[in-house]
Amino acid sequence: MILVFGGTTEGKKVAKFLEREALPYFYSTKTEIEFDKGQFGSYRFGAFSITELIAFCQEKKIRTIIHASHPFAEILHQTIAEASSFLSVLVIRFERQYPVKSVSKDVIYVKNYAEAIAYLNAKKIESLLALTGVQTIEKMESYWKKNCSYFRILPRESSLAIAEKSGFPKENLILEFPSDDLNHEIEILKKYNCQAVITKESGESGFLSTKIEAAKICKIPIVIIERVMLPKSFLIASNEADLFNFMTLKK
Repeated sequence: MILVFGGTTEGKKVAKFLEREALPYFYSTKTEIEFDKGQFGSYRFGAFSITELIAFCQEKKIRTIIHASHPFAEILHQTIAEASSFLSVLVIRFERQYPVKSVSKDVIYVKNYAEAIAYLNAKKIESLLALTGVQTIEKMESYWKKNCSYFRILPRESSLAIAEKSGFPKENLILEFPSDDLNHEIEILKKYNCQAVITKESGESGFLSTKIEAAKICKIPIVIIERVMLPKSFLIASNEADLFNFMTLKK
């Protein structure tokens, strides 16, 4: 039995792969989503603690974990690493593609939000478009309380509730899904007179290249929060061929 952590484009690819291979699996997400479980899949949702994940794997006789969740799911990374170590379960990280880093004076990679805020303050950026997600509103609070900021968040009630709880101005929320439409991204930057963009190193699934190109065309800096390092115990699969080879190895 296989446990897949998904909720991403990569998670959907893994599910399709397992269906083709006729391999039974559980598909897990933190929040409930619509998921076509196919012939061989079962679906569950809700965050796991380490203890809960260990118990689930023991109960369902999980022998392989395919981790295809978001690259910034830091707590999940650690939970999977500790539970899999305890259980001696194989973890395959199905990794998304990332554009080659091209650092310049207007494309700035930083390690965390403190560094990002320090840069924005140093450059006297007074109007910011944040594409880092609703969960980061709280992390950016010291900045947006003093400067005009717009956050693009998913058009979901749960996202609106988080934004409202943080006290962020509702009129400065942009309720949209991420987009690979370059013209649309440029239009947003011009509409709100943004002097800079902040985003995550979310790879091509997160349309990072499009965001960088839009900022370059608008001649404004883009600050990119670097993705976190994955536990060394994870096997990295960057495509379905790698995934197949690891699954064969496990057999």
